[in-house]
Amino acid sequence: MSRAQNAEFTVNFPPDRPKITQPSVILYGAIESSPTENWATSLTKSLSHLAVTVINPRCDAWDSTWDEDINCAPFKKQVDWEIDHADVADLIVFYFKPGTPCPITLLELGMHAARFPQKCIVCCPKGFYKRGNVEIVSRRLEVLSFVEDLEGLEMVVQDKLGQLLA
Repeated sequence: MSRAQNAEFTVNFPPDRPKITQPSVILYGAIESSPTENWATSLTKSLSHLAVTVINPRCDAWDSTWDEDINCAPFKKQVDWEIDHADVADLIVFYFKPGTPCPITLLELGMHAARFPQKCIVCCPKGFYKRGNVEIVSRRLEVLSFVEDLEGLEMVVQDKLGQLLA
């Protein structure tokens, strides 16, 4: 059955909360210093020919002086935004970049893969320091797909979103 769609590619960033009416994917993973040259930007560009919504948690207004505490309103708003959008996204992508610790992404994988395994696509290249843990959790929870490189990630995400568009 086809889903209603408005036939345009969109990208949502916090704090915006528009209603998502077409197939969507949220991106969790390594936060790289360049907002324009990183894995999330590359994946987003690879999807730009599809009538889908990419949900990117990267917060340009992020302030490193915020207390990472539930009582810090802007911090709580950001974390709530991320969790809320995982609930509504059709696909949840995780990228574990070798050489980065990704503690929050590990937390998010455990939380979201336990609740929505068939929405989760995990990319964990060889060289990520906790790859064994990520692979075991992914297999045990029967995530939708586990891939080893960004090229494979792009292919799988495009294929799964294409199936949702059909």
